[in-house]
Amino acid sequence: MDEDMQNSGFLECGIQDSFLLEGLECVYVSDAGHTQLFKGVRYGKFHILKALKEEYRGVSFYEQALQKEFAIGYGLDHPNICRTMGWENIPGIGHCILLEYIDGCNLRELMECKKLTADLAYKILDELCQALLYLHNRQITHRDLKPENILITYNGLNVKLIDFGLSDCDDYNLLKQPAGTRYYLAPEVTSPGYVPNHLADIYSMGVLIGEIATQLKDQHLSSISSKCTNRDPECRYSSVREVQKVLLTFHFTTKQKIILLAVCALLAVAGASVLNINTSYNPPSFPDYGNNHILSPDELRSFIYSEGHLSESNDTLELAP
Repeated sequence: MDEDMQNSGFLECGIQDSFLLEGLECVYVSDAGHTQLFKGVRYGKFHILKALKEEYRGVSFYEQALQKEFAIGYGLDHPNICRTMGWENIPGIGHCILLEYIDGCNLRELMECKKLTADLAYKILDELCQALLYLHNRQITHRDLKPENILITYNGLNVKLIDFGLSDCDDYNLLKQPAGTRYYLAPEVTSPGYVPNHLADIYSMGVLIGEIATQLKDQHLSSISSKCTNRDPECRYSSVREVQKVLLTFHFTTKQKIILLAVCALLAVAGASVLNINTSYNPPSFPDYGNNHILSPDELRSFIYSEGHLSESNDTLELAP
């Protein structure tokens, strides 16, 4: 076992009794990677087990990589990140990571079936930003952001970020070499001496945002994607927080649009009422004495009292003779 893992304390507290898992079935085998997924039942609930493919079992490097993924995942607690629940050793499968079962689909599947609306897209991106902020604040980079690693729950349409197999943080020395899915990989990652950092995640997210922008024909998302994917890391958004703020600035949800329209309608009605009050006032008209007639004090006083503008009980109106 890797020394970093032995010192972490995660393995001891995460070990579960494998006999409590029932009905195990393989549900996914990675084509290019070294892992596979099984689904099983424990205490009446589904769980996922992530294990090494048969040809990689017992190989020190891959065993350590799986242990590292468990150690990183077990220390995370965020509503938009799939929970890592334990460490198993199952006969015929070997060491496994016990994961929360997510009843949903991945973002790629959602996009392919044309079910992605603008409101849902901005919601997904906002929750993805929240998950990444949580990781980056703990000096963890995901390093494999892509639609396939973003699950959307059927109940609530919430984001669950998965697959920390390539994730990196300063506590571990394993897997420091370039890693990720090529299409989403930041160009600097393959440079000699590159040290993994959060700007690579921002690049990958930018590629993902660009795919969404193309499908939705959203110019605002296109502009965000362009800045995220600048080849010069210093010219990108400096943090996920910046990306999140721009996303919120650009988009009004349908509910917000309805509220805004309602407010505008109320303001329009209030403005019309004010105008109606002002236009309904008819100023008093003076008697027609002729264009050249100059009112005497008595005539002016008689007019004011007769029109009810001043009662005789009020203070005396002083008029110059």
